[in-house]
Amino acid sequence: MALAVGAVVPVSPDAGPGFLSWPLLVLLAVVPAGVVVAAVGSRRVGLAAGLVVGLAALAPGRLVLDGQFLVNGAKTVRPELYLPDRLLDRSAVGAGFWLLVAGHVLTLVAGIVAARVARELNEVAGSDAGQRRWRLVVPLLAVVAAVGLLMTPVLSDDPFLLARSAFEGPGVALAGYVLLAGALPIAAVLGLSAASDGVARGTLGGVAAAVFAVALPALVAGLAVNGLHVSTGAYLTVVPTVLVLVLAPLTTPQEAVSERTDLAGEARIPSLTLWRSLTALLALLTAVAAAIGALAPQLGTTTESPARWHLLASAILVVLPVPFVLTRRTAAAARGLLTVLWAGVVLAGTAVLSTAITASEATGLGGLGGAISYRLGAGAVFTGVALGLAGLTALAAVITGVVERDDTGTEGPRSPVLVPAVVAAVLAVGSFGTPVFTAPDYPSPGLWSDFDTPSWGLLTALLVVLGVLALGVRSRPGAAAAAYAGAAVLLALHVAELPLVGSAIDGAQPGLGLWLGVGAVVATAVAAAFAAAGAKRDE
Repeated sequence: MALAVGAVVPVSPDAGPGFLSWPLLVLLAVVPAGVVVAAVGSRRVGLAAGLVVGLAALAPGRLVLDGQFLVNGAKTVRPELYLPDRLLDRSAVGAGFWLLVAGHVLTLVAGIVAARVARELNEVAGSDAGQRRWRLVVPLLAVVAAVGLLMTPVLSDDPFLLARSAFEGPGVALAGYVLLAGALPIAAVLGLSAASDGVARGTLGGVAAAVFAVALPALVAGLAVNGLHVSTGAYLTVVPTVLVLVLAPLTTPQEAVSERTDLAGEARIPSLTLWRSLTALLALLTAVAAAIGALAPQLGTTTESPARWHLLASAILVVLPVPFVLTRRTAAAARGLLTVLWAGVVLAGTAVLSTAITASEATGLGGLGGAISYRLGAGAVFTGVALGLAGLTALAAVITGVVERDDTGTEGPRSPVLVPAVVAAVLAVGSFGTPVFTAPDYPSPGLWSDFDTPSWGLLTALLVVLGVLALGVRSRPGAAAAAYAGAAVLLALHVAELPLVGSAIDGAQPGLGLWLGVGAVVATAVAAAFAAAGAKRDE
């Protein structure tokens, strides 16, 4: 009700909706709640709990996205709620904004309560969720919809509405879209993994309803408002979500006759095959997005980043283990590699994005030829998408590792890798902290000085390497060997910055970070060899 009333009451006194949107927004808010009430009335508790959980999974992202109205509503791209008819620098918020905030918070609270019910139903369910239908198609559709959320929601010829993608817009809106894009595929996978048929169907339906509430109004605005047009991002979000909603009732062979609410039974682990498949899918999508980001122009012109070949190399390294994740004998080792190699996309991707970010910071500055203006190209957009997908790949790989350990146990001998691991850690800190190459008039981003956009990639890769080296000491030999091999490849990718990036810069010379990196690669490879020898002895 709060979301429905918030759609009727203005969110700002300075601008109103661009079209008669409140009937659509009220339907998008009331219909899911009505289905929940009807499901509870008919004792289909699992369906009701799943719907609320699915809605709540995207509530934090929707809350942060609406927070842009409070920070600076003039920069929002929400024509269903706010379309100015004059140039505005700032705008105030109205009662509608606070009602929307209350609606999202209440949805999140309801989701916490519903999650407890869903967990109880999953514990007592007797069917195997690993055999659920469409277990590969639905996550793929969810990932496509998540990419659509990060793209421009609507195209605009209106001079008072500057339509931009998530990566071109303000920081609060970007955070909201990233939360939505990250939660969408994870919620879909967890919904498919639910042991209870009702919870599985309900979660997918709730996720679809939440996505419709964000994306469908923008699509309608593109059709109904003069000066606005439907964007590719709107189609990429709405169409796959419709397919998810259609497939939701088909995910299980049949509806359970009754849903028990007692606590008898055992807790179940989501299918290991499902998690491995999701990890492989996300890694493949990450590699594709990174490759497009490397080869496409960073700006609207043909501007290229000197780090583009570095990003392309990272994409190749990520995609190589993907086929082996789906093979039983090599799945654990390939998953261990992906647990590390995703950081290579972040390492190179932040360097590629710095070209576009530097140019965007110059937008509006005056020069001899007048004001400077840049428009982000496909390369920058897909590089940003690749960074988000890389994070999802890491999350899926880690969860897959947890499920693998639950299946195989953690008992067994440990490899004598402490000494080479410590040496590798010390050298890795020095390598990531000092430049791999230097060049005249070229400020090499680092961790201790000249901290810039690429420095976040350096920091991410360093933390991943250090974490892997530390965990490998206490891991089983086979798992440690795979993780250390991935760390060695990641360090080698960092060292390869000299030929891949330095070749495009005049006067590039090897720096201290190169030699420290080579030493770290050797030490990590030695640790991987020791661990592999220990794994062979155990067989």
